[in-house]
Amino acid sequence: MSTRTSVTIRLLGPVTLVKDALPIPIPGQRQRRFLTCLALRPGQVISKDVISEESWDGEPPLTVSGQLQTSAWMIRTAMEKAGLSRDAVSSHDSGYELRLAPETIDLFAFRGMVRGVRELYTGGRHKDASERLDAALALWKGPAFADVTSCQLRLKGEALEEERTAAVELRALIDVGLGHYSEAITRLSELVECDPLREDLYVGLMKAYYAEGRQADAIQVFHRAKRNLREHIGINPGAKMTKVMQAILRQDEQFLLPRASA
Repeated sequence: MSTRTSVTIRLLGPVTLVKDALPIPIPGQRQRRFLTCLALRPGQVISKDVISEESWDGEPPLTVSGQLQTSAWMIRTAMEKAGLSRDAVSSHDSGYELRLAPETIDLFAFRGMVRGVRELYTGGRHKDASERLDAALALWKGPAFADVTSCQLRLKGEALEEERTAAVELRALIDVGLGHYSEAITRLSELVECDPLREDLYVGLMKAYYAEGRQADAIQVFHRAKRNLREHIGINPGAKMTKVMQAILRQDEQFLLPRASA
C-alpha cells in the first residue's frame, strides 16, 4: 500500500485532510474535534453524547446539537475539496458515522504497516522491515491531534505516543539485526531519556552497546537503570535485565549478539 496516495485523513500531527499528498486544513477547532472523534472509530456510529463529551470535555454548550450539525456540514464541504463524497460523513438519529476505510486514516495505516514490519522482523527480513518501518514512522507529522484543544482528545493522543515509541524501539532492534549498532544506540538512548523507567529499553540499549564492543558502557546502562528504578519506584531490575547483565559479564555472545541480516 502506498501511504503517499491512500491516506486522506491525518490524525498523527495537525488534523487535516489530504488530496494528492497535499494537506487540506480543517477550518475551525470545533470541526477538528468533530472529525477526530469520528476518525478514531471509522465505520461506527458515534453518539452525539460521546462527541459532545470528547469535544467539550463534558461541558457542552446549550447549542451543542446545532453546533454538531454545523460541524458535520463544514466537514462534508472540506471532504468535497479532498475529492471525497459528502456521504463520507453520515447522519443518524443517535449520532454520526465516518464512512471511510480505516486504511485511509494515517493512524490505521500506521498500525497496519507496523504489524507487517513485525512479521518481517520475526522472519529475519530486517532490510525490508527497516524500509517499511521508516515509511510508517514518516506518517507522523507531530504529536497526534496536535492542533486539537479538547483535554479528552489530547489524552487519547498522548496514549498514541506509546505506539510511536514502540515503533521506534522496534526500529532500533532492526538496526541491531542489520549490524547498525550506533544507530540503535542513538535511538534507544533518546527513548530512555524520555521514558527512564522502561526496562525493555535498557535491555535493548545494553545489547546494542555490547554488540558494538562497548562492554563497559553496557554495564553502566544496567547500573543507571538500577538507580532510576530504585529511586523512582522502589524496585530492582527485573529478571530479563538481570539475565542480560549476567550474559554481558560472562561475555555470552551467543545469547547477546544477533545474527546480522541483509
